[in-house]
Amino acid sequence: MPEARLPPLHPSDADFAAIRRRDGFYVDKTGLFRDLLEADPSPLPSPPLTCRHQFLARPRRFGKTLLINTLEAWFQGLPPGHRANPEGDTEPLEGLPDSWTSPAWLWTGLDAQAWHGIHGWHPVIRLDLSQLGNPNPAGTRAALRDYMEDMVWQWTDRDAPWRSAWPASLLASGPERILRNLIRYLERAYGRQPVVLVDEYDAPLVNHIGTDRSLEPAVAELREFIRVLKDDEGLLYGVFVTGITRFARHHLFSAANNFIDISEEDDYGALCGFTEGEVDQDLAPYREALTELEPRLRDRDIVADWRVRYNGYRFSPRPDAPRVYNPFTLTNGLTRVLSNAGRRREATAGIWPSAWSESGHPGLIARLAADTRQVLPAGGPMSARDAQAAGMGDLTHPNYADLMVDTGYYTWHGGGDSAPAYLNFPNLEVAESWTRDILDRGRYPSDRHAQLVPDLKAALASGDVKGAFHQRLEDYLFHFSFHNLRSEDTFRTLLQSLLLQMGLSTQSEKSTLGGRADHEIRFGHRMYVFEVKYNQSLGAARRQIRNRQYGREHLGRGLEVVAVSLNLRRNQDDIALECATDDLVELLGVRDKTLPEGGGTFPGLG
Repeated sequence: MPEARLPPLHPSDADFAAIRRRDGFYVDKTGLFRDLLEADPSPLPSPPLTCRHQFLARPRRFGKTLLINTLEAWFQGLPPGHRANPEGDTEPLEGLPDSWTSPAWLWTGLDAQAWHGIHGWHPVIRLDLSQLGNPNPAGTRAALRDYMEDMVWQWTDRDAPWRSAWPASLLASGPERILRNLIRYLERAYGRQPVVLVDEYDAPLVNHIGTDRSLEPAVAELREFIRVLKDDEGLLYGVFVTGITRFARHHLFSAANNFIDISEEDDYGALCGFTEGEVDQDLAPYREALTELEPRLRDRDIVADWRVRYNGYRFSPRPDAPRVYNPFTLTNGLTRVLSNAGRRREATAGIWPSAWSESGHPGLIARLAADTRQVLPAGGPMSARDAQAAGMGDLTHPNYADLMVDTGYYTWHGGGDSAPAYLNFPNLEVAESWTRDILDRGRYPSDRHAQLVPDLKAALASGDVKGAFHQRLEDYLFHFSFHNLRSEDTFRTLLQSLLLQMGLSTQSEKSTLGGRADHEIRFGHRMYVFEVKYNQSLGAARRQIRNRQYGREHLGRGLEVVAVSLNLRRNQDDIALECATDDLVELLGVRDKTLPEGGGTFPGLG
């Protein structure tokens, strides 16, 4: 098959050395290391880093582990007997100990090829806290201690030249003491400052967020553990920490306030994830392979299909920040289509596989969605100040919108031209996942769910909003868990997700002089302006559209502009969806009249 000649895409592999050894697919991010690992001017063989303590938050399966693995190879090469280098190939690296290797093939063809080695060799303490498993918060100290003992034995197996054996009393002490002494022992043994790389720093907390378990024991232990990375007495060359959440950082890093958070820095917006240019260039051979296997794909803009489904993540409210693809979901979907003829036939219609539920954090999000003490977020604007304030929220019951951002369900859009940045789903894949996985898809018949979006789209195309659209949406809402439909924000976000799945251009909470309409979408010659209410009335929705002049800017453009008022009425006994439609020209012309609940009594209203 044509794809057999291409480098393997390995969507689930994060081993940098193994990928490079077998000439696997790798999008070169080492050019960004020039700033990330900038060194001060110095005559020393290993010049000091300009920034020694850095922190990066990204959603799951966004390439954080591959980044940590790459940095590990950058500083220390490959340890003795590494399986990716059985021949022991190496090239000179200042300070490289005997039996360690730094093979040229690690960096050949990459930006780093010409300048790797300027930092010299450094032993790396790599800590993957996801390996602690899922202990009860009270068991965090014991789990950390066992993990650090394994780190000591790992370095012993590498024939680390300890001056003396580790005393049993030290191995039996607290995890922070073992880490502190491991740093000191490595510095003395090799005469080089160690580097510490922490992957998934918040893993011991994430599985307990939003539960009734007290997280204070885990927070206290992790805070003392991370404090060691600050109080290193100048023994560390550098520290790099990654994780999913940013709000946990405020709790754990209060004792280590010298960390620089680069999560929203534009210079590192593409450090994890693929840019549009990288996808266009680096995946071009795979698109050619697809068109050889399925010639009908030559008639499609494959990159445009990928953009709608997989792209859209922006990790800063600033409009110039890079927008990137989730690398796991894109390469996973591409791998499935390359290997399956049925998937390729679907791709000719623009249907590509989704793997977001495998890469996001649906378990955590679904659990919080089912918690009646939480409030599901709206899809509208949230300022950078609001997001930062939410990041200081309580760990047991965190701000849900903030968690949606951290886990990748929401991302930044807009900004610039005096318009505020706002939060929204990044792409179609995530919007579908939110609807199907987060809002309890299991209660809705799968055959009817498959037809839901086409039915809703057909109703909007024909203008049958009060009939087919209303009835189909109400039928869908009826099957949701009762506690998942308990706020206007929930209902608005659900509708936003469905509109995105229809492939319609929608902007939730669009900002205008009069305020923000909940949704505005164009369908052919019609423009729909939606206002959503929860346990209020259709009259309240219609009055808001009228009084705030929503959609007025669309009049006089040859469009039929339809105001759609929806009210989700819910009480202890039932859920009902109420719907009214109005011709916007007529609705805006009755500002001095009292509007009835259901619409349709004024000429032209309907």
